[in-house]
Amino acid sequence: VIFQDADKKLSNTTKHHPTMAETAAEAANADSWKENPEPEASSSVQFAQDPDTVEKGELEKRRFHQSFIRGGDKFEAEEDADGKRHHATPEDGYPLRETNLKLPFGGPTSRLVFNPFVSLFGLAFLWGLSIYCMAAPSEAQATLNGWFNDTIQYFTWFFISANPILTFFVIWLAFRYGHIKLGPKDEEPEFSDVSYFAMIFSSGVGVGLFFFGVSEPLWHQSSNYFTEAGYHSQNEIDQWALIITMYHWGFAAWSCYLTVALAAGLATYKFGLPMTIRATFYPIIGDYCWGWIGDLIDGFSIVMTVAGVCTSLGLGVIQIVSGLQRLGWIDPSKTSQEDLKNQYVAVIWIITLLATISVVSGLKVGIKTLSNVAFGLGTLILFLCFVMDKTYYLLNLLVQTTGMYLQWSIFQIAFWTDAFGSLNAGEGRAVDGNSAATWWIGAWTVFYLAWWVAWACFVGMFIARISRCRTLRTMIVSVLVIPTLYALFFMVFMGGIGLRQQRQALEMQVLGEEQFGNSSHYVNEEIGYCYNVPQEDVVSTTGDVVFTNSLPGVTPVCEFNSADSSMAWFNVMYSFSYPDGKFAGFGPFLSGFTIFTLALYFITSSDSGSLVVDILASNGRTEHHWIQRVFWAFTEGAVATALLVAGGSKALNALQAASIVFGLPFNLFLFVMCLSIVRMCRAIDKSDNLDEPHPDTLLPARAWEMPIFGGIFNIAEYVVSLGQVHTSRKEKGMDLPTKPQLFEFFKGLVFPFISLRQIYSSGIVDPKHQNAR
Repeated sequence: VIFQDADKKLSNTTKHHPTMAETAAEAANADSWKENPEPEASSSVQFAQDPDTVEKGELEKRRFHQSFIRGGDKFEAEEDADGKRHHATPEDGYPLRETNLKLPFGGPTSRLVFNPFVSLFGLAFLWGLSIYCMAAPSEAQATLNGWFNDTIQYFTWFFISANPILTFFVIWLAFRYGHIKLGPKDEEPEFSDVSYFAMIFSSGVGVGLFFFGVSEPLWHQSSNYFTEAGYHSQNEIDQWALIITMYHWGFAAWSCYLTVALAAGLATYKFGLPMTIRATFYPIIGDYCWGWIGDLIDGFSIVMTVAGVCTSLGLGVIQIVSGLQRLGWIDPSKTSQEDLKNQYVAVIWIITLLATISVVSGLKVGIKTLSNVAFGLGTLILFLCFVMDKTYYLLNLLVQTTGMYLQWSIFQIAFWTDAFGSLNAGEGRAVDGNSAATWWIGAWTVFYLAWWVAWACFVGMFIARISRCRTLRTMIVSVLVIPTLYALFFMVFMGGIGLRQQRQALEMQVLGEEQFGNSSHYVNEEIGYCYNVPQEDVVSTTGDVVFTNSLPGVTPVCEFNSADSSMAWFNVMYSFSYPDGKFAGFGPFLSGFTIFTLALYFITSSDSGSLVVDILASNGRTEHHWIQRVFWAFTEGAVATALLVAGGSKALNALQAASIVFGLPFNLFLFVMCLSIVRMCRAIDKSDNLDEPHPDTLLPARAWEMPIFGGIFNIAEYVVSLGQVHTSRKEKGMDLPTKPQLFEFFKGLVFPFISLRQIYSSGIVDPKHQNAR
């Protein structure tokens, strides 16, 4: 491994072959178009035109902040209704693997263009894992949950510490480089601020807030380090339950998404690199990201995206069906998943078909419209519950929780690993019994942090796609601060209602016991853990008023049933159902309204996921043939259906556990992206062309002649390319290891002490040695 000065190396080179980045920059800065004939595409694997084989002056000049469609004998730039050109893969500048398949219908522009290795790797890995989960769901769940438990046991410290570091990083970035704009300074953003936030929120956490908005604070009334301390009151425990919930859904969720979005957005809209995960690694590994390493990164990202969307879709459908049973639209007597398979499949494919229509209609039509509608309806439900419950109590709780969140969730909870509470008996567990359950930190906090990382590729890429012509500061405020504020309102209002109603249910038990000698006196006949609230004053035998209802019409109120936590939300909705009150029949309406809104949120998550996967599979193109979009949308529905039918929730949970385990290496990717972001921002600040800085400015002035991922590992490029390595990669020595590299590799493998002595005696370690090269 030889360290050389790149400038000196170039000066001694008789013939300079431009790098892929140089070629891209030359074309990106071109002021004119040259329409050269393009050879007829075939269904075989093809590469972009090799810039090194093109004579100087004959290089096609094209802007790479534009989208191209193969039409006839030339490329044509696609424009939207506003006349703006959009970025797509600069296929003439980067040697990416690509299959261009001309369809027998639809005219000359009817083509499927995709990366064969990335697509096949993603599909094979995804379906292989899914088939394992379907064929042996119990075994798969046990195995993958074992991996998940091992991940938690050994890497809790990493997940816990990584998240606040990412949060502090993006906050620092907002102050240091917030002025940088993702696109030309004279262009406006593609989407309005409202639509922009609606799409961000819908793709990121929209569904989760509905299912956990009521139930999670109720879950946190027990088993955690605060509730089990042994000296806190009920009021303190309930408040802390909201604080823990807000930590999980606040900055912790959005910092992961934002890291990917910033890295991909800078690489694409400032440097003209393809809109892919691999492009975010260009400042680190240079041209190697266009080869097999980049293919693995994008293929792995596809697996994480589809697996995350599928598991959420499948598990969400189970909860939607539960809500439909509560409404009586599905037979409530069916309690097993086997009896409800047909209903599950029907709901999955209704959502999938609608998501397909949305993604085919395009980002500016289907996805944007559905996101706006879903966000508006969700906000309406939140507002209705806010005004129908005890409003001033909720406002007090909002102010109180905001202060507590700012005080505790930024540092203390963010770094809390529950080190003592996770000790088992015999390992030093607290003998006074006042300790959290050993499983709690892994099942909740670490699970959330790993799940956000698993979704970071999908949500982050989608945010990058819609963030063109926005400054980094605007992105950070829109993706980190505003969603956290909205989640604060949502969790405090819905969680506060759930907590208040459970406390009132406990009051009904005490009232029944004291006045009638029966704690079940007010129990609801339909649901055994819910209680009817008296609508009139309750007078004792002595004539004293022992209960006054200040919220007439809000009944029944329910305790939390951990065995059926998905019903917690619908229990709150049904509390506005008193037949003779001012909310008569409103509970069923709100429940149906919730199910409709949830379906829209699922549709927006599915279509956004399909869009991102299609972008990754097509080397970063943002415009695709509708068949490709349909394929990936149907793939998500098919995987979710197969898992649910064959293995039920066990198979889905197994795939979810696998996604979270895969999130561990992706967490390392996030830190690499942080380094890339800093390098890109510094290069932009130093560049004379702030709109389109040269991509080569991202590469270090001094670099290893043979990087650690080169040499012997170049065999992978030869294998993945099926022996047809791109010409430019051959000229750069990226196709096969050389004889000296092979010799040194096996010498180091068999006789490592010889290689180590050579390194320690070289000028790299000790400049005094004269044999340094």
